[in-house]
This record gives sequence, structure tokens and C-alpha cells, in this order.
Amino acid sequence: MRRIIKNIIGYSVGILTFLFFIPFLLYKISKFFILPIADTIVLTLTSGIIFVCFGIFYMFWSNIYMQKQGKGNPLDVFGVCAAKTAELITKGPYKYTRNPMLFGTFIFYLGLSFILNSITAVIFSFVFAILMVLYVKHFEEPRLYNDFKEKYIEYKQNTPLIIPKKPR
Repeated sequence: MRRIIKNIIGYSVGILTFLFFIPFLLYKISKFFILPIADTIVLTLTSGIIFVCFGIFYMFWSNIYMQKQGKGNPLDVFGVCAAKTAELITKGPYKYTRNPMLFGTFIFYLGLSFILNSITAVIFSFVFAILMVLYVKHFEEPRLYNDFKEKYIEYKQNTPLIIPKKPR
């Protein structure tokens, strides 16, 4: 029962933060600092929709895979985990990148930036990604090393941090 409550809290915080609050900030920033990407909305809207769909797919695929295979959830706030994964996940989306949720979220935000037709939102998306990489390096990777030791070192050496690539 306690694990279910932790999962509900973890996913609620994640959904509210990453799918509502940050996109709302992107919208507000793009309206405050108006720097359009292109004069034609067709190109930005079309590419934006494709990016948003691909990003959402990657976010959900990695979350579902983590829940099913790792028996945990992604909420890890400054070293305090709501429900740690029971095992190191190296298959599914995790065989292409160590952080498929972050990759999907970044692609989702880029897509929103294109839909908003805002260079400012694109810049914000890159700043967000850089901050998240710093967070991952400082908090998540040490915890994963402590939890999985040599398995994590091997996984880290063979799998890129963010940008997916075909596994070896």
C-alpha cells in the first residue's frame, strides 16, 4: 500500500511539473520575449506536432518500462527517491539512452517551442536540458552507482547519457 501511495505521488508530481507547469512557463516566456522561428506557421506547427508526439511517446514508453521492469518510478529529488527501481534497467528505451525520459521531455519541449514559433522557448528548452544533465550527473548517477556498482559502470560505458543511439 505504501509503495502505491509513493507511486501516485511520484507520478502526480512528475505529470504536473513536466507536462503542465514547465510547458506553461514555455508559453509565458514565448509571449513575453517574442522572437519567432519562422514567418510561416505551417513549418513550425508541423515539425512541432511531430516532435511533441515523438517526445510524449518516448516519455510514456520509458515511464511504463521503468514501472514494469524496474518496479519503481522516476521521481528522484536531490537524492531522495520516492520508489527506487529494484533492478538496473538496460532494455527497452534504456538500451538506447540512459535517460530516455529526459530525452523525450527535451524533444517534447522543443516541439512545443516550434508550435509556439519561439526562439526564446527553444533556448529555454536547451537550458532546461543542460540543467537536467547537471542534475543527473550530480544526483542520479552517484545513486545508481551505489545501487548497482559494476553493472552500472558497464551500462554507462556502453549507453549514451541523453541522445539515443543504436546499441552495440
